Amino acid sequence: MTFTLPRLSSAVLVLLAALLHGCAIQAPAYSPSADAVERARNSGIQPATVGGFTIKPGATGADSISLRGNTMASPVGGNYAAYLAEALRTELRLAGKLDPQSRLEISGQLLGNDIAAGGFSTNSGYIEASFVVKHAGQTRYEAVKRAEASWDSSLVGAIAIPRAQQQYPVLVQQLIGTLWADPLFLAALK
Repeated sequence: MTFTLPRLSSAVLVLLAALLHGCAIQAPAYSPSADAVERARNSGIQPATVGGFTIKPGATGADSISLRGNTMASPVGGNYAAYLAEALRTELRLAGKLDPQSRLEISGQLLGNDIAAGGFSTNSGYIEASFVVKHAGQTRYEAVKRAEASWDSSLVGAIAIPRAQQQYPVLVQQLIGTLWADPLFLAALK
C-alpha cells in the first residue's frame, strides 16, 4: 500500500484536529441533597412551579465549561441555566412541593459558572445565579446566590478532570442549599 502526499497530509491534519479539539464530556446528572429535600419538605412552604431560567449575556460557563481542553456540557436543555432549573424542580418534586399549576413561581438567571481543573493539588469552582419568587406575577423575593468549593486534585489530567466533573452537581447542591437556608426565600413561598 502506498500513500500519496496529499492523502497522508489529509490524514495527519484530521488526526491533529481531533487531538487539538479535546473531548466533549457531559456534566453528571443532578443528584439532590437528602438534607435539602427534607428541609424543603418541612419548611412550611406552599407548592410552587419552576419557571424560566435564563442566562445573563456573556455569562462565563453558560453553555459549556472547559476542563483542561475538554468541554463539559449540560446534559439538560443544552445549557447550565436549564440544568439549574431542573435541579430545583427535582428537589421540589421530591419534597412534595412542586405544582406546575401553582401561582407561586421560582425563576432565575445564571450569572456565572466555572470549574478550574488545572491546579497541581487542588481545584475549585463556583456557580452564581439570581433567583426570583413571584406570586400571581408580583415579585416577593429576589436575590443573588453563589456557591464555591475546592477539592483535592492532581496534576494528572486523568485524575483531575473526572474529579472536577463530579464536583459540578455538588456545587449546584450547595447553591440550592443557600435558598433553603434563606428565611426570606422560604417566607416568599408561604
